[in-house]
Amino acid sequence: MTEAIPTTQPTQRQPKSAATRVNTAEVREMLRRRFASPEWALMEEVAPHTGGGTRYADAVAMNLWRSRAHVLYGFEIKVSRGDWLHELRTPAKAEESVFDYCDGWYLVAPAGVLADGELPVTWGHLEVKGGRVVERVKPPKLQPKALDRRFFASLMRRGFEQLDQLTELKMRQAVTEAREKIDARVDKEIRDRTIHFQRAKEAIANWEKATGLKFDQYGGPSVRLIRLAQQLDALQMNWASRGDSTGFMFISKLADDLMRAADVVRNALADSGAAAVVTALTATDDESLGF
Repeated sequence: MTEAIPTTQPTQRQPKSAATRVNTAEVREMLRRRFASPEWALMEEVAPHTGGGTRYADAVAMNLWRSRAHVLYGFEIKVSRGDWLHELRTPAKAEESVFDYCDGWYLVAPAGVLADGELPVTWGHLEVKGGRVVERVKPPKLQPKALDRRFFASLMRRGFEQLDQLTELKMRQAVTEAREKIDARVDKEIRDRTIHFQRAKEAIANWEKATGLKFDQYGGPSVRLIRLAQQLDALQMNWASRGDSTGFMFISKLADDLMRAADVVRNALADSGAAAVVTALTATDDESLGF
């Protein structure tokens, strides 16, 4: 059996600085990045066998390359000075985990947790620093016992459990991303419609200011008369573009001539005695037209 933590009570020392604040979940994520595929397989909360009643290693990492002899490392994560001192007071617990199966064993802790002289001789040290783990002390090569079926079953269980967890995590991430895209699209649509509404509101305000009318209370000329005015305006602009300002004068003279001609016709009808018949017919036409 490999040498574990000394059973003597450690001398109380003080680290050189206060412990850097970091939580266990953040440290686990750093280990995942450091011991990532395709070279490594990292599993968390691994026991030496299934069935409970034993201590779990915080994580184990197995090298998947034959050229690296498929080495197996174990990790003990400590994020506070108090947790580490408690570990030193119960050294036998290390051997209750997967320590005996490992080629090397690491303490993973931020600066300020470990004081000089406290690291067991059979351990290495990965320091948490700047969002990653840095090897401060390389662990000595242990003499691991062969992987038996009990430990293999424990590894298989954790592997499948982590696969399910990873699948669930990916699904949650996909749902979150989809919601973010939908929210962004809705926000953009709201902004666009708000801008369109504001522009329409400004246009109505300008129209009301120019006409002196209220848009929701408009009772002006009919559409037919407005179109006639637009046509007359276009005709005037057409004459103006030709450099001839007599266009409307010509139309005005033509209207006067037509009125005089109408008077001549009415007088002739009156002299012939047919004026009453024409008046009756005109009244009938006006009623049918709604005047």
